[in-house]
Amino acid sequence: MFDFIPVTQYESYFHIAVLIMLLVAIWQCGIGSVFDSKVASIDSLWGMMFALVLILYMGNRQLNGVYFGDTAQYAAGFKRYMNSAGEFKWDWHYNEWLFQNMMAFFAKTFKDIHLFFTVCAAIYVGSLWWAMYRMFGNYNFIPFLVVMSMFTFWSYGVNGVRNGMGASLFILAMTYVENIPAMLGIAFLGLGMHASVHVMIGAAALAWVFNKSFYYLGAWVISIIASYAAGFKIQQWVAALNLTEGDDRLNSYLTTTDAAEFLRREGAQIVIGFRWDFIAYSALAVAVGFYFIFRRNFKDEYYHWMYNIFLITNAFWILVIRSSFSNRFAQISWFIMPVILIYPFIKKRFWVNHERYLAGGIVLFYAYGFYTNMLPVIMSWF
Repeated sequence: MFDFIPVTQYESYFHIAVLIMLLVAIWQCGIGSVFDSKVASIDSLWGMMFALVLILYMGNRQLNGVYFGDTAQYAAGFKRYMNSAGEFKWDWHYNEWLFQNMMAFFAKTFKDIHLFFTVCAAIYVGSLWWAMYRMFGNYNFIPFLVVMSMFTFWSYGVNGVRNGMGASLFILAMTYVENIPAMLGIAFLGLGMHASVHVMIGAAALAWVFNKSFYYLGAWVISIIASYAAGFKIQQWVAALNLTEGDDRLNSYLTTTDAAEFLRREGAQIVIGFRWDFIAYSALAVAVGFYFIFRRNFKDEYYHWMYNIFLITNAFWILVIRSSFSNRFAQISWFIMPVILIYPFIKKRFWVNHERYLAGGIVLFYAYGFYTNMLPVIMSWF
């Protein structure tokens, strides 16, 4: 366990490391070396090494619920499995069957909570790194940096662990579009981690059948108007659909407006309301995709597909934006955001000074993450 690092500074060290790597990437863009094959190979190796270190760093965190969110709750569940009678037996009756069986297996077999968290981190971080490698080859370093610079990345490695693993596996599954059995199999594993992957898979299937980005963009705009005008009625209608049968958390989030009730039940910070700040954040990916698809005529079927998936899942969140734990619904689409933001920059050269535009893009994409995560760290130094 990395208990020699102060728990108060544990997250800060991660954000500092990401900032340093981003500055190096921006410098490489500035001198025009970022797309040099030798530089890209070295960067790729460094990114893989950092991913391995990060897996160990996340997995060996202290069992502190104040700084690491649901970590303490997961640890309590792990202890219950460890102290329960009998040997490990696979049980398909859990809603999130893969996560629960994995926890029970490690509790019964190894009795080491940090080994379990390390495996969780390996699935979360490793799946994202491997997905970026599959998409971009040796040019995966900057895409992986963009993934890690998103303001929610750390939180879903140490707090919303199940959601993080499920979404990471979904992103990885989407890179196997040329191998449908593998894609479906990995997506199924994601479902076993967290029920929210149902929404992501549904969006992917819809975007596969109907691929007109213009209509999805229009639906995204309409979702903002509809949610603003009749948000809670829409949430009640969605709850009535019972999309996650057997798991009442979704319906509870959609129909409960008493924040104090959730605070007592889950011990978490509640933010309820129409989140213009989150919509503005999501609109960055919407605008980037619109620019490259409609203004620069970027003809890449895979990018169009991922953009449509993002629009669908983000529109779903906007329709239920007033729900408790709104960020949990937003995160379903935010996991796809890094791909939407960085994919065209890596896949095609659009400008003579393309590297400098990439540097500007990196700064823009990181701006909100810097404001929410890094700026408080800097302020604490004074």
